[in-house]
Amino acid sequence: MKKKLTEMTVKEIEKEIELNKEKREELFKKKAPIDRNLVRLARRNEKLDDQIATIRATSKKTDWEWLLQEDQSGGMEKYHLRQKKLRELGLDSQGVFPTTRQVQVRVALTKNDKASLSKTLKGLKKILKYIKPVKGMKRIDIFEASLSEHGVWELVINEKETKYNIQVTRWHRTEVRHKFNNLKEALQTIQNSYYYEDKNRSECECNDFGDGYGDDFDGYNY
Repeated sequence: MKKKLTEMTVKEIEKEIELNKEKREELFKKKAPIDRNLVRLARRNEKLDDQIATIRATSKKTDWEWLLQEDQSGGMEKYHLRQKKLRELGLDSQGVFPTTRQVQVRVALTKNDKASLSKTLKGLKKILKYIKPVKGMKRIDIFEASLSEHGVWELVINEKETKYNIQVTRWHRTEVRHKFNNLKEALQTIQNSYYYEDKNRSECECNDFGDGYGDDFDGYNY
């Protein structure tokens, strides 16, 4: 049975310190191979994830459920593939919802451009079934010309009740501005009033269509 510290002499304390150092050295020697194996397994998994991304990237069928999920698998290859596939549909993505770990799909419509509306409508209809609801609603970010200067705009969709609302959130307060029973009508209003750029302008006054909120954005607090 070990003595209490208050009962030990200086020599006894020094002896125990040396003994503990020797024990630690032995434990580190036993631990080193385990650490090497852990690193090896982690690196192997990274390569396996990259290979999954490569296989899915070359597949004729896009795995949207995997692609929209932000789970660190696939790395930058998955990110670039997601952006490429979304932009083929006239869409983009930004941020991650903490509750679903899924990226938020984004629309950026061009005013006075029929092709922009048509492409976005078709693309959104195609991908909507893969978007996970947040608090019962599917939320689509609206990337508009003010770059959220006056609030964050969203298209909030209740598919069961066929309801499409355009809302704005500022200072944690949300206000519904428009209500529709038709996706096309909702997108038409976004194109006319909450557009990203105007085709009739000689010069676009906005930034490039992309991740305007930065890599560290992790969804909104509602």
